[in-house]
Amino acid sequence: MPKFSAYRYDLFDFMEDIRHNPFIRITVPLLFGIIFQYIYGIQTGGLLFIAFFAVSLTVLHIFEVYRQYSFTWLYGLHYCLIFFFLGISLVQLNPLRTTIPLNEENYFELLVTENPLNTDNALRIDAKIRAFSADGKHWTKCNELSIIYMNKDSTLRFSPGDAFVCQTVFREFAPPQNHDEFDYKTYLKRKKIFSTSFVNAEKLVAVDSGQISAYKKFVFKLQQYALEALQNAGLKSEELAVALALLTGNKQYLEDDLRDSYVASGTVHLLAVSGLHVGIVFMILNFVFGFMDRRKNLRLLKGCIILVALWIYASIAGLAPSIVRASAMFSIFVVADMANKPKSTYNNIAFACFIMCIVNPYAIFETGFQLSYFAVLGIVYFQPKFMKPFHNCNRFLRPLIECSTVTLSAQLGTLPVILLTFKLFPTYFLFSNLILVPYTSVVMYIGALVIALSWQPFLLMISGLALNYAIYAMNRVVKFFDKLPYSTVDGIYINGTQCALLVVSILSLAFLFAFKKKIFFATILISLIGIFSIGALHSYKMSSHKEFGVFGVKRAFYAYFIENGKGFSIRDTVAVNHSFDFNTKNYLIKRGFRSEQDLTVLSLSDSIPNLYKGVLLFAGKKIALSSLLNVNAEFSGAPLNIDYLCITTEQHNTQPETVLSCYNPSEIIIANNLPANKIAEWIQIAESKKIPYHNIKTEGGFRLISTD
Repeated sequence: MPKFSAYRYDLFDFMEDIRHNPFIRITVPLLFGIIFQYIYGIQTGGLLFIAFFAVSLTVLHIFEVYRQYSFTWLYGLHYCLIFFFLGISLVQLNPLRTTIPLNEENYFELLVTENPLNTDNALRIDAKIRAFSADGKHWTKCNELSIIYMNKDSTLRFSPGDAFVCQTVFREFAPPQNHDEFDYKTYLKRKKIFSTSFVNAEKLVAVDSGQISAYKKFVFKLQQYALEALQNAGLKSEELAVALALLTGNKQYLEDDLRDSYVASGTVHLLAVSGLHVGIVFMILNFVFGFMDRRKNLRLLKGCIILVALWIYASIAGLAPSIVRASAMFSIFVVADMANKPKSTYNNIAFACFIMCIVNPYAIFETGFQLSYFAVLGIVYFQPKFMKPFHNCNRFLRPLIECSTVTLSAQLGTLPVILLTFKLFPTYFLFSNLILVPYTSVVMYIGALVIALSWQPFLLMISGLALNYAIYAMNRVVKFFDKLPYSTVDGIYINGTQCALLVVSILSLAFLFAFKKKIFFATILISLIGIFSIGALHSYKMSSHKEFGVFGVKRAFYAYFIENGKGFSIRDTVAVNHSFDFNTKNYLIKRGFRSEQDLTVLSLSDSIPNLYKGVLLFAGKKIALSSLLNVNAEFSGAPLNIDYLCITTEQHNTQPETVLSCYNPSEIIIANNLPANKIAEWIQIAESKKIPYHNIKTEGGFRLISTD
């Protein structure tokens, strides 16, 4: 009897799978088109190319070229090019630029679009600019999102749908002032928010009830109803904050310490409404309306109810990329079930991605979008592979193993994004998620019960007490993992090449599972060797690195000095006790420091090493700090030649001419903590004496990397 080899998945099977998932074939070129246009910004009309290839495709069909097998690839090529240029066209049709006048006072008609948010210093209002006018009489219509701020002590109260006219000045958001700092300006641009303003309540002309859709009004009322129900249930501050984050996606009440604990334990995804939360809502709805499965007509009604409820929940939670993706996928499953059609998970994922890109082509650059899709792809592909060895395991252990493999798969899928963006890795993520992921379902069930029973005071009190203790226990577990030794590997630096190699190694692992070829195992090894080799080379370079710089931080002076893997910073009294990790952390990680706390912090009044009469000798350069200089107005000798003069604080009794008569700098660095008139004075004297200068306020941080 002939001996047949076992069935093996090969390239032909892979292409067949792709062929049966049409949205994969059109979404991938669409993504490449969006990325290509975003990077290169070509001016050629993408719509013209779409029309050309559409006509060409029609010609192929007319002449029935598809009947010749050797030419069928032309059809696939045409479809790829059509959707590639569609991606280019989507970016071209949605330029990232404002349509309103900036930096000049005008009248603006604004519509409040979200519930106002109390920040530390002001009231933040997300609004839509509907029209603007220079004189208040002749109006130009527009439709642009913006963020405005108002005094917290203002007696005015706003809610979504309110409209008002004000006289103010809109400005662009400030770009990042330091290398590798988070680019908040670009982040908001991708959300179509280009400008901001501080509105003086005294210049607010009118307030009335504006136009807002009935659906949005309904969603805002549900948000307010959920907030009031949880508050009336007696939840305490931390418990209320977590309950709102889990149930409504509202994270404004979360304290930084609690959020950091969730990050360190690897469970911060529980606080962001995502596929897990949408799945729990789906299961609740499926259970509640399960009795409707008995009849076909009722089953169709059940599907419609679930679809409406899912998208209402998605709207309440803010329609973040992860929520839209999960809601779209579950919606497709519900519709397929209603129509008795086969379900393809990969096709559904691609469809959800395709719709999101059509609505907002810049969504793919958001971290939330990337984490959401990579996590679900990791789970869908790797989790069944990891479960294979445990196919016949004990039925009591199976749920535990399934939860572990889901967590591991999601972490594997999102690893490149996590390391590149957050530069940390939660060590105990597997154990914390093993406990808290299923427990979150229990918390959400109780939370849903609290909101449902809010009409009955006694039942609300009982369910609220249960929810309060449930979330209290959840927070205690999170803080326990946070306080464990080495709970996070922080300060991880990988560059773009290392991230690309990590993606190659993960894809090679996926292909190794599919094709069982040695070449993919070799690719994994080569990629990992490349990652560690680049990292070792970078560490070696940093061990002999010398650098002086001044960070751009608001109203403060912050200079740093790095030499051979060690460093210290010199700050003024305003900055010495403050953390500027948001501005500095990413760059310091790149230089071999986990955070600014790894630098020795010195104030201008401390004993500073290698300092002589206010001049610091560092890496062969003479660097003077103006507040430490001994300036003599009657000095008549030759000025001391120095390389850099840092103007750190306002010199009340000393004029710039007096300082420059004693010291002759090759370049002047003007810090952020000087008032505007003093900055202008130093710029004027520098230009008159033809001395190069660097204004931190307008040019961002300064750095000098020694090549010695």
